[in-house]
Amino acid sequence: MFKLLIFSASVLPMLVLAGEFNSDSRVSYQTAENIAEGKLSKSETRFYNALSYETESEARLFLSTRLRWNMSGQLEPGEPDQTALSPISDGRKIYDNYPFQFDLRELYYRQALGQEGTLTLGKQQVVWGQADGVTVLDIVNPMNYREFILEDPEEARIPTWMANIVVPVGPFDMQVLWIPDQTYTDFPNYNEGEFAIRSRRLIPAAPAGLSVPVQRQRAERPDRPIKDSDVGIALTSSIDSWDFSLNYMYHYNDAPFFETQMVMTGTGPVINVRERYERTHTFGGSASTSIGDYVLRGELAHATQRSVIDYDPRSKDGRFQTNDTSYVLGLDYYGVTDSVFSAQFYQSILGETTDDLPRKKVDNIMTFLYRKDLRHQRDSFEARWLTNNNDGDGLFRLQYTSKLTENIKGTVGLDVFYGDRNGLFGQFENNDRIQVKLDFYF
Repeated sequence: MFKLLIFSASVLPMLVLAGEFNSDSRVSYQTAENIAEGKLSKSETRFYNALSYETESEARLFLSTRLRWNMSGQLEPGEPDQTALSPISDGRKIYDNYPFQFDLRELYYRQALGQEGTLTLGKQQVVWGQADGVTVLDIVNPMNYREFILEDPEEARIPTWMANIVVPVGPFDMQVLWIPDQTYTDFPNYNEGEFAIRSRRLIPAAPAGLSVPVQRQRAERPDRPIKDSDVGIALTSSIDSWDFSLNYMYHYNDAPFFETQMVMTGTGPVINVRERYERTHTFGGSASTSIGDYVLRGELAHATQRSVIDYDPRSKDGRFQTNDTSYVLGLDYYGVTDSVFSAQFYQSILGETTDDLPRKKVDNIMTFLYRKDLRHQRDSFEARWLTNNNDGDGLFRLQYTSKLTENIKGTVGLDVFYGDRNGLFGQFENNDRIQVKLDFYF
């Protein structure tokens, strides 16, 4: 990959002579204060650079990088292990000097195929669906959850190496994906970092009333580029005022499942946790339409394999295998000038269940969003609320962004968690924070 990067950088000056070359750079300073504990959550500077070259024949070579300087804070103390990243996607193979973290975000070549088709080869992002704050169809690229879901999706999504072909087939545009990159969702180090997962819904815990240590092993990541590849296909089309898609993917779930076993050691019993990844077929689709000032949209996905933590003491490996059907219905209203009101209802429905699972058969989440552009769209205000109806927990978010000058943008935000400590959001009830961000464009 390093040789490929050097090659790309070396040929760009020659290509500029025959095509159009563009460069965009940005420096972003971000700091956040944990107001619940009165501690610095993060202080970091990020350096972004994007280079693109386009020819008259619509071919494009694109390179995007990010260098993050972790200056201080408890967001992710110490060097992250990043075991979820494959060797070809691990930025440390190019530059390894913590507290600096280098990421080759995207590097791809795109070529037109005929009048309407495209071929894109390289490291890239592919987004399926339009759901906001919840995941139904957006399963092509894994995510980085070092800041839970507080980071912008474009930042949190992990680009992967793939071949991406889009061609017209009758009334459809058909997209075919081949992903030989075994990179999966990147969670904070276990029991480290402000947003390390602690909910017993998501990671195994000792039975209630027992003080037994939990020993978690490194995830066993698939590593065969061909046999462990992901493959996806999407058909998209429009009929009258409706846009819709049909989606299928044969892939590994990006989040690992857990196998647990009680073992005896010289110091007493220990719960040994083994992390693995499972193959699944995901079938789904989406539809959206405009009705006056309203946009109605929906997504549906069915995963044939889903492993859930099983707290049944008779369970052999602490793992319950089932399937999962999820959907989201969204309604957006644009009837007020420079504003949007949005509401979503999300459900995840397991197939078979038992009373020993840490979640109910049907899990419900509702989201609400209000966004307003101000000062002739130089500024924007955003209020967001996500709530889990089962656990009674949730997240409030407020954010104001202002274009201070032609090249400087400032953002201030407030994030407030509440609810059950074992809930998806409530586990972070001590992580309320105020965030300030300054972006310099040049």
